[in-house]
Amino acid sequence: RSTPIKSSAASDVYKRQALRYTLQSGEVVRLQAVSQPTGADSTAYQTVWRLTDAPDAALDADKTDALLAALASYVTGQDTAADSSACGFDDPLVTAEVTTADGTAVLTYAIGTDGYYMRVSGDDSVYTVDGQTVAALCQTAEQLK
Repeated sequence: RSTPIKSSAASDVYKRQALRYTLQSGEVVRLQAVSQPTGADSTAYQTVWRLTDAPDAALDADKTDALLAALASYVTGQDTAADSSACGFDDPLVTAEVTTADGTAVLTYAIGTDGYYMRVSGDDSVYTVDGQTVAALCQTAEQLK
């Protein structure tokens, strides 16, 4: 049975304005949502994601979409008494800060003895997530291009 992520800042795909995540290697990737015209002569706009440090770099839409979808994904379980060390939170794989108009949520992903886990700031629970979710979040800036 899947459980939705409780943090509205993490799960509301349409309200995201910025994303900053730190990989286990220490690399920090910053993405910003920007509006751009849908065509050269268009008055219609669409939201696209850009690297904050390289705003002109074209990003792979599939990888960016997978990364954003991973942040809004469902978890497979919840444990309110999990051992943080056994879940790998002493050395997390990725820590993501998701900013919306409503504030910022911090999501931390780790690999432990029995699988992949996530914690949400302000929530003492540990959630289990699948490996594909974590893999989508472990993209370097170069891999997103």
